[in-house]
Parts: sequence; C-alpha cells; structure tokens
Amino acid sequence: MNSVLYPGDRVAHRFLLQSEIGRGGHGVVFRALDTEMNIPVAVKVLNGEIADQDQYVLRLWREAQSLAALWGSSVVQVHEFDTDERGFVYLVMELLEGEPLDVHLFELESFGDRMSPARVIQVLEPVAHALGMAHSKGIIHRDVKPPNIFLLDEQVGGGTRLMDFGLAKTPDFEEITDVGMIAGSPSYIAPEIWNSQPFDHRADIYSFGSVVFRTLAGQPPFVAQSTLELYELATKAPRPKLTEFRRELAPSVDVWVERALSIDLRYRYGSMEALWNEFLDALTQSDTPSLRAYRTSQRR
Repeated sequence: MNSVLYPGDRVAHRFLLQSEIGRGGHGVVFRALDTEMNIPVAVKVLNGEIADQDQYVLRLWREAQSLAALWGSSVVQVHEFDTDERGFVYLVMELLEGEPLDVHLFELESFGDRMSPARVIQVLEPVAHALGMAHSKGIIHRDVKPPNIFLLDEQVGGGTRLMDFGLAKTPDFEEITDVGMIAGSPSYIAPEIWNSQPFDHRADIYSFGSVVFRTLAGQPPFVAQSTLELYELATKAPRPKLTEFRRELAPSVDVWVERALSIDLRYRYGSMEALWNEFLDALTQSDTPSLRAYRTSQRR
C-alpha cells in the first residue's frame, strides 16, 4: 500500500485530513474533519512501513485503551481506534487548541517571567487527579513531562490535558521497549527506571514532582552536560531545593521536593493524592500575591 497520507486524503472514508499537526518517527498527527459528525478531530496515523510491526501497533493500541479507560478525567478524549481498508492503523482523538506546557514555559521565561504558584496549582491539579485515576486502574503513564501536558486556549474553555500514553504500563502489561532502552524523558524519569529496576506507579509520582519543580524553578531538578552526568545526579545526588530558585516560597516546599523526588521508594509519596495534598499544604504556607488570592478563593 501507499505508506504516506497527505492533507486531502480520507481515513476510513470518514475522516478528511486537513493539515499536519505533528510528526514523529512512527507516525503523523493530522487535524481532520469527522464528516459524519461534522466536528474537528485529531487523527494519529502510523507510518505505513511500520504498521506491520506489532510493537508500534501495540503501543498505539495501549494509548487508545488507556485514554478510553480514563474518560472523564483530564486526559485527551479518544473517539476511535481501528485499521482502515488500506491497512493504515489510526487513532482518532479530540482536537486540542492551545499549546504544550513546555512551549508555554519557554515563552514565559523568554520574557524573564515564570509561572506563579497559584497558576501552577490551576494547571497541574487536573493532571494530578488524572494520574491518580490512572494508578487506581493499574495504568502507569511512564512519560510524564511538560511536552505531554497541554494547555487549552481560553477561547475553547481553558483547562489542561494529559497526553501520550504510548509508553503506558497497563494491567495486561507486555514490555515493548528494547532491552537496554530506557522509556521516558531523561530529565523526568525516576531513579529506579534509570537503573532498570522494577517500578510501579511511584515512577509517575517522581516524574510529576519533576514537572512541578520545572514549572516553579525554570529548569528540571537536574541539569547536566551529558546523559551519564544526568544519570549520576538523578540516582545519587542530594535533591535540589526549590527555595534556591524561588525565595518567596516557604521551606516546607523543599521538604516536599525531598519526598516527591526521593531515591528511596519507601520515603517517596505512595499516591498522587498524598503528593498533591501535601504540595498544596506546603505551597500555601508561602506568602505571595497569587497564593493570597488563591487562599481567598478557596475560602469563598
């Protein structure tokens, strides 16, 4: 079959591809029109030449399965997963209008600004709840990082979406990464994954804690010149202090970082609920204009 699709083509006779949104080594995401429902959607299509490789189909299927299981949370909503008559494996999702968190942070920081603590709460609380729901269903995301968190435009109602469950570990888990390969983004993966040790949902807790650190500090918890140096820092170094980057924050935030990013799994938070509740407690001990406004709104 033709291994490439272009704007103007149709998938499964129903989804009219309009423009390319993103491209990776394994597939392309298009903005499309669902001609039956007359609504805009996003269609992720595997490249034709790899659609016959089981691991990539399994990865896309795992993403579809995870998203469907988490319907009603802040994950991207999935509409359909199938193979069309030409053999294209595709996933149809809600179309997101806005920008990824990493792009938003870069734009803020390019003007010498950073996200306020109250805005961090607003943006990341839905993600914390979605991960908690995923963990309750035995789903581990494994790739929580700023590019996989999407901020919706206010014109479409605002809010946050957690994306890309392609690396997720599900209850019927079958390893699909190559032996010796580390799944996830180096700046956000947990020490036990760096060390190829058994892991559970607390790997997501570490990654989420790293994302929180990134939003407030303006950089990930550890910054290195090489992958080996990053490995050494993530798996052995003392945990960084947020108050060194944001002096207006209370010292209790540093205690929270110690637990969220703990190398010792016994000390790391055991659930997203515990992590998020203690983060709110620690953060709201700080006295900043945005947090004063947040506390007032909570009282109301």
